[in-house]
Amino acid sequence: MASLGSLQRELRSIIHELESIASGISRDFEGIGSEVCARRIRDFIDQCENAQYYLGRVDPSKVREEN
Repeated sequence: MASLGSLQRELRSIIHELESIASGISRDFEGIGSEVCARRIRDFIDQCENAQYYLGRVDPSKVREEN
């Protein structure tokens, strides 16, 4: 089972990459749809950050691996 810390680091890495993609779309593309696309990515980033928040609240001593 992956450690909670490694899951949190991986999720943070994904969030940073998504932020970079959303910024690039907003900055480098013009026209109808680019702002909507960037906004959708940012909405997903918000969901990932929410998941990371709850992951950070998990007490590892109370987690057991299921078979």
